[in-house]
Amino acid sequence: METLVIGSRVSADVDGLNCFLFDERMGIMTYHSGSMKIEQPTFQCFDDERHILYSVSETETDGHVYAIQVYPDHSCKLLYILPTGGGSPCHLSLSPDHTMLVISNYADGVLTVYSVWETPSLLFQKSFLGKSIHPTRQERSHIHSSRFTKDGSSFFVADLGLDSVLWYNSDLSEKTIIKTPPGSGPRHLELSKDETFLYVATELSSEVLVYKLSSEPILIQRISTLEAGFKGENTVADLHFDSEYRFLYCSNRGHDSIAIFRRDKHNGTLSFQGHCMTEKEPRNFTFSPSGAHLVVANGSSNSVTSYPIDRRTGLCGPSNHRIAIEQPVCLNFLGYQ
Repeated sequence: METLVIGSRVSADVDGLNCFLFDERMGIMTYHSGSMKIEQPTFQCFDDERHILYSVSETETDGHVYAIQVYPDHSCKLLYILPTGGGSPCHLSLSPDHTMLVISNYADGVLTVYSVWETPSLLFQKSFLGKSIHPTRQERSHIHSSRFTKDGSSFFVADLGLDSVLWYNSDLSEKTIIKTPPGSGPRHLELSKDETFLYVATELSSEVLVYKLSSEPILIQRISTLEAGFKGENTVADLHFDSEYRFLYCSNRGHDSIAIFRRDKHNGTLSFQGHCMTEKEPRNFTFSPSGAHLVVANGSSNSVTSYPIDRRTGLCGPSNHRIAIEQPVCLNFLGYQ
């Protein structure tokens, strides 16, 4: 059995972090335990070397990150709490060597970086000025996520409010600004296996943007996450490659689906494969450790669903299991080294 942790948008008087056992053969989730009364624990990341789960507390004006020791029997111990320096922290990225934690504060556009090896210490904190063209969603900076390169030498930061992706060296000494189309709203990021292409899920325009990386990154493709003729409201959320980097998946909230693209291994471009239809408001999603199942957090349906994946086409079959859970947002399988 694999271990799945689900973080939910709930108040501190209920269990916001819940542990389920996942059957890889059947795609079935079984409740194990709940723990840690945290206000709005909407995003987590896991240090699989030291077995520490980091969780945001996504409060609007005074965010925090909780560091939680997870033991093999799934019991937990709170190690410490860090202020995020901003409001509505919505994403965490841990460097490949497990020493740096990057925090995205959405409400006020504050980017915060901590050293978390041994004694935690603040390394960097910065807010960004400006706005873009959407009158209510881009009235200021809104940092939404970050993504490290495999060697940890640099990381990317998506600023939905300013239509930009910031590319920092890991020593934070300099950065490149990658502009996205006005009104697109970059939210989540992925890199190709060889890290020569950057993929950007744009929340407001419902697209995936493909950039060829160099000293001056070039936008080479814009591709919609929606089928032709769809007229409803939609915003995209999460973005992930499968383990072989053959297929890229992006969640649609409104169309209520996961868009599936095939990646051309030569030029990095994407071609649309199809949709996996989900329940209402698919937010974060992940793959089971074997890659056999897609697991989706459906925020407005108060459910998590799993779908078998055809590894040849990347497409998903009908859901093979559903659990009811209040306002799920984030999914993490806890790997142990």
